[in-house]
Amino acid sequence: MYILSVIIIIGVIIALASVLPMCFMHPLASGKVEDTDITAIKNRSNNLFFIPAGENWIVVDAGSDIKAVQSEIERLSIDAGKVLGVFLTHTDYDHVASVPLFSNATIYMSEHEKQMIDGSTYRQFIKKNKLPRGCDTDRISYQSDNQTVDLGGHRVRSIWVPGHTKGSAMYAVDEKYLFTGDAFKADKREITVHPYTMDRRQALKSIRKIQEECGKYEKAFTAHYGCL
Repeated sequence: MYILSVIIIIGVIIALASVLPMCFMHPLASGKVEDTDITAIKNRSNNLFFIPAGENWIVVDAGSDIKAVQSEIERLSIDAGKVLGVFLTHTDYDHVASVPLFSNATIYMSEHEKQMIDGSTYRQFIKKNKLPRGCDTDRISYQSDNQTVDLGGHRVRSIWVPGHTKGSAMYAVDEKYLFTGDAFKADKREITVHPYTMDRRQALKSIRKIQEECGKYEKAFTAHYGCL
């Protein structure tokens, strides 16, 4: 009985440690981001972002709930079939769920993130990342650090910032906006290591790089902590 009680207590502590950080996340509400032409979609505790590309769209990240994302983009009259590319900052479950909605899009991610979805690197203990069903691997374009893609009249540059995952990346769009994913946690305009990070030491090194980058852009869009 004593051992069972200890196991239950440990289980509760682990569960709380897993959920508690989400209580301090504050993603943007769904809709047009002030002073920009970018549309944020709120999906539980995070955001994905739609950047207009003429009559088409570019998307950064893909949320955690495909049905909720579909409902929101339909409400905002966004046609999923007109998404040219989905730029994944990394492949944790809460950033990839709605990728199958964008059946005409190329999927972009860091070349270092491939190990997270091909089974060679575990995310946690026995847990591996994976893309949802409907994501053909032949649609994936792996990007090297500082590689640039010209798409829909925009120039998107990949910036490798490992730590949260092995292949975490940020994207600079037209050298005007920076999309940071989970590269850091933002708290009172300070940036620190994001919860659920695989390698804290590497994340701190990346944060120093990020601090140098952030001042170059008009706005930085995080996945869980709004817009800086």
